[in-house]
Amino acid sequence: MSERHFTTRRGFIAGLGFGAVSLYGTWAAYGAAPLPFGGKTAAAPEPDAHGGGHGGHGAAEAPAEAGGHGGRGASAGMAPEEFRFEHDYFIQRYTQEDGSVNPHVSEATHSHVAEGHDHGHDAGGEPVDVYLMAQKFSYSPDMLRLKAGQAYRFRMMADDITHGASIQLGSASRITRLRPNTVTEQVITFTKPGEYLVYCTVYCGQAHDAMQGRIVVA
Repeated sequence: MSERHFTTRRGFIAGLGFGAVSLYGTWAAYGAAPLPFGGKTAAAPEPDAHGGGHGGHGAAEAPAEAGGHGGRGASAGMAPEEFRFEHDYFIQRYTQEDGSVNPHVSEATHSHVAEGHDHGHDAGGEPVDVYLMAQKFSYSPDMLRLKAGQAYRFRMMADDITHGASIQLGSASRITRLRPNTVTEQVITFTKPGEYLVYCTVYCGQAHDAMQGRIVVA
């Protein structure tokens, strides 16, 4: 009785082994064997487009933040040092006797274009460049004189801490967050003459409520 059980067990084990070998042979034929005997080895990872094979580059990289020329956001084309230079020139060149700044003064004696600093004033309907610096607790310039119907490219930056610039446009307003050493652009066209208020929308200290500027549109 025991001998017959032994024979049956041995036959069962032999049959199981034969079935396993047959199954493995089928895997190998399709290159799916779990061991390296199947004829195919795992392909080495291809290097990424940068030629490196650095970890994490297998997936598409997230695009860099848009440079700000479409809607408009942070400007990718102007460094803080360049902004400060252009801002200072803008103030120096266009400040009027009453302290306001008017970028439409006569260009007769203005050689800045020849020096490579053309701000595009009234040039074929192109936006006129306007520079606005935010700092505790004021804007520079604090009063602008502009024209109705003319597009203006406001180039703005905070000089110390984060500020805001809200330009009242009738019942609505254009709000921009200004960060230190980050140039931000907004293209704005004032359709009606009038006086427009600019005020800070980010708390910046005790005199925050007094941080205001004016835009007089004629």
